[in-house]
Amino acid sequence: MRTRKAPEERKQEIFAVAEQLFIERGYAVTTVADIARAAGVAKSTFFYYFATKDDLLADIGRHWAQEFAARYRKLEQGKDAVAHLRTFMRIFEGDDPLDQLFDQLIAEHQYRLMETIWQAMREETMDPLLTGILQQGVQEGSMRLAGDMASVVHFFWCLYDAIYPTEEMDALHDDEQMQRYLALGHGLMEQMLGLPQGTLQDSALEAG
Repeated sequence: MRTRKAPEERKQEIFAVAEQLFIERGYAVTTVADIARAAGVAKSTFFYYFATKDDLLADIGRHWAQEFAARYRKLEQGKDAVAHLRTFMRIFEGDDPLDQLFDQLIAEHQYRLMETIWQAMREETMDPLLTGILQQGVQEGSMRLAGDMASVVHFFWCLYDAIYPTEEMDALHDDEQMQRYLALGHGLMEQMLGLPQGTLQDSALEAG
């Protein structure tokens, strides 16, 4: 007898199965039929929740961003803006299954699709969180932004784009090289936010 599950539970199962298939097999070659079969549902059930495979991928990104926000809010209460920023960066720089999914999209040269998903995640969740932190820092007097808020938020993410190479570039750099990238990127962030040198370096992030 088929088990009846709550709609949100069923949707989460499809999420999890699809994400794993995208990582293991690749996004382009994984079909809706593959996802439905692996999730143990009919194709019609898939289309009840998602209009297309691209819509499912976008929802995976939104779900990750919402989980990120929940983790951040659980840790950020009662702290000053600098501590909030360290927490935000520490969570963002941590290992996450979404990194593997984005690596797979890069390997398949799905750049436009990945950028569309990331922009939606930024606009709906990541940018509002970061903007709130920076506004708090300005109000507290701990941060002096090098430009208007929108520009600073934009270049904050540009620095992360520069720090983390594509999968092809990643093969050319060892862990020590990546640590140098991070140190340089964090230093530039400190300058952009008017923070003392060393505020956002690895040891400070771990302590935050």
